[in-house]
Amino acid sequence: MKHFTEIENFTFLGYVLAHELGGGSKPIRTVADLQVPDAEFQNFVNQARTASLTDEELGDTVLDVGINWEHFVASNDNLLLPEHPLKISDVLMQEKIDSLDVITEALVREVNLRSIGMKKPPRPH
Repeated sequence: MKHFTEIENFTFLGYVLAHELGGGSKPIRTVADLQVPDAEFQNFVNQARTASLTDEELGDTVLDVGINWEHFVASNDNLLLPEHPLKISDVLMQEKIDSLDVITEALVREVNLRSIGMKKPPRPH
């Protein structure tokens, strides 16, 4: 039986919800003012600010970024600091991990906003 991490569960649930929404192309509101510590990933955020994605494309992006976040965390667990179990000794790599975390959370927030914004048919009495 495969063990799923919190990162995998978080991103996969965002992916599934986005695909269930099935809405058209819209901007990603939650990245409008987003700043991350890593320059490479800040460039990704800057590009996302001008992007317009369908709900399915947004879900695919959540999954892609989340998989990268999981990979960066898993491949650097040997650098964990015993006194700070969520930090590693490589400062530049920590900036990448933190950036992927913030981006993934922003994308999932966008999925949630789109979900909340959908009009639901009235429930029968």
